Amino acid sequence: MKKRLIGLLAGAFLTFFTTTYAIDLSRGILLDIPKDKATEQFGKIPPSILTRADTMAIAKYRIPTDTVRLLAVLVDWLTRPGIYNAAKFDSLIFSRNIWPTGSVADYINEVSYGRVAVTGDVIEYYVDDVYSRNFDFETLFPLLDPIVDFSQYDADNNGDVDAVVFIRSGTGQEDSQKPQDIWSFAYVYPPGGGPGPYDGHHIPRWNTCPELFPQRDSLNPTRFSGIKTINRIRVFCHELSHNLGLPDLYDYDDKTDSTTYFTPNDYNDHPVQDWCVMGYGGYGIFSISQGLPSHMCGWSKKALGYVNTITLPEGEINDLVLYDIETHKDSSLYLLPVNMPGEYFLLEYRNPNSTAQFDHTNSDYSCYFWPDLTYGPDPIDKGLLISHVDDSIAGWGRFNDGSPWNDHYGVKIMDAGYNPAHDIYSNPEGHGTDSAQWWYPYETQLGAAFSNTQPDQNLFSPTTVPNSDGYTGPSGITVRVDSIVGDKLYAYVKFDRDGDGLVNDMDNCPGISNPDQADADSDGVGDLCDNCLDISNPDQLNSDTDPLGDACDNCDLVPNIDQADADADGVGNVCDNCPNKPNPDQVDADADGIGDVCDFVCGDANQTGNVNALDITFLINYLYKHGAAPYPFDAGDVNHTGTINALDITAIINMLYKHGGPLNCP
Repeated sequence: MKKRLIGLLAGAFLTFFTTTYAIDLSRGILLDIPKDKATEQFGKIPPSILTRADTMAIAKYRIPTDTVRLLAVLVDWLTRPGIYNAAKFDSLIFSRNIWPTGSVADYINEVSYGRVAVTGDVIEYYVDDVYSRNFDFETLFPLLDPIVDFSQYDADNNGDVDAVVFIRSGTGQEDSQKPQDIWSFAYVYPPGGGPGPYDGHHIPRWNTCPELFPQRDSLNPTRFSGIKTINRIRVFCHELSHNLGLPDLYDYDDKTDSTTYFTPNDYNDHPVQDWCVMGYGGYGIFSISQGLPSHMCGWSKKALGYVNTITLPEGEINDLVLYDIETHKDSSLYLLPVNMPGEYFLLEYRNPNSTAQFDHTNSDYSCYFWPDLTYGPDPIDKGLLISHVDDSIAGWGRFNDGSPWNDHYGVKIMDAGYNPAHDIYSNPEGHGTDSAQWWYPYETQLGAAFSNTQPDQNLFSPTTVPNSDGYTGPSGITVRVDSIVGDKLYAYVKFDRDGDGLVNDMDNCPGISNPDQADADSDGVGDLCDNCLDISNPDQLNSDTDPLGDACDNCDLVPNIDQADADADGVGNVCDNCPNKPNPDQVDADADGIGDVCDFVCGDANQTGNVNALDITFLINYLYKHGAAPYPFDAGDVNHTGTINALDITAIINMLYKHGGPLNCP
């Protein structure tokens, strides 16, 4: 009854509100839809009018509360009726320890180590007679306003609704591959923006997910069986994670082009795959998505503050213990600094045998590699997952797009099994299998974990494939997996950026090989790295951009590689306020940029600004009555002899009273 009543309300107001409240794709960021699908679904995408401040506000947003209030709205049409009722989806999303494979609330609670609770409501909403894949979900907000108190979905009372999901009837195009289906997506505005205000609240983050999941034929998984079941939680978890503040970690470029899966170094090299719920390996594109979603990867948990990240000292660490990240928020994520600010490696132990409810299986690629692969998911690879991160690639949406937008990814899994020396035919069976270690050139199984149980996959170093180089040069980092016992992985880590045998923390020149550690000025900085070889300057302060440190730079605020100093006063020409006369004190009484020793009137011995009889008296007193010397001294040397004597007095008298020639000071 409620469903029909709402439908009548929609029919009365839909025409009026469609234009006024239509989604404005220029004011926010559309997530998850490939570019070609977005054009089909929304028409021409307008240019963004977001400012850089808007974009950065979206990128930096992380939900500030440990309770997420989610409004779920079931949406269907007469020509596309829904099958499952609100109670069913209430259980799938909000129940705790009831849904057979785990609910969305179970998932978020687990990946946050019990910190975050997802609560809310599911309401049913009948939209219109005829379904269209171009339906604008934002038109529903004003229609829902009379029956929904949006303020109840703002857990931290900041004026923004935490999250809204529209659960639309039918399947999603990302799973079904049917063009008439809507491709699931999220839409985000800057905090404080978006539709509204409704009950004093704006809605800056919302998403839409499909009601149904199309099953594959187990006897031939390249085909669909025709059976559709209630959707799995993975897409809900992915889209809700956008509401929490996470960006996509997959590469949008050529997202639906299958050739990218076997063309290395193209525009899409699938940087994360199945290892993170924010990747799309399990989304259903060329795969059968996981029944149980993978966890957030270490970077995502770090970004949301769910895990206590430990930065390792740049020395040598034996028997480093990593607990599986599925069930431990402490001692489970380690950060290894690389070369540039914001660049680092993350170490996390992924354990398919953990006691966690989720993170046990990967996507099933039998729909793509059948019959070499059997139908059904396989356990995730067990071992050390190493991510190469560059947080300086700031932004949202295309954060992890790589080329041609950026020359590398923001977050990329280092694949222990992705070695061009071993292709898919190197496997014992001569082809890919469910347990294959070698997949080159296929990228569907990118990201094998490092483990001591697989030959040549226990070591990550400057000489392995892949290697530990940073994006601007060698990192010198070595990581070795020594053993895995239950929920613990034991590893060895060493930092030796220059490869001279000395770890960074003990090396007085960690960026340049110097086994002898020569340090002429004993300031703790090796000669090959010291910007002042003969003057102790342990801080290596260098205020300009030339190679010399301030302690030995004769012009420390202006670059002057040649250190030219014409007057030999210790102040370089480019910053000397009197470059041809020695004045190490650089005194400039009138602050005109010209040092006093250069800034005077010739003959003005008493510094009054002009030459008159009083200057004659001043010089007589200086020469014969022990009076003060002129300042600067050159002001009294009017005949440029280098001294002051009676001839200088005579020259001033001649200039003032006998029409003599001009004075000539140095």
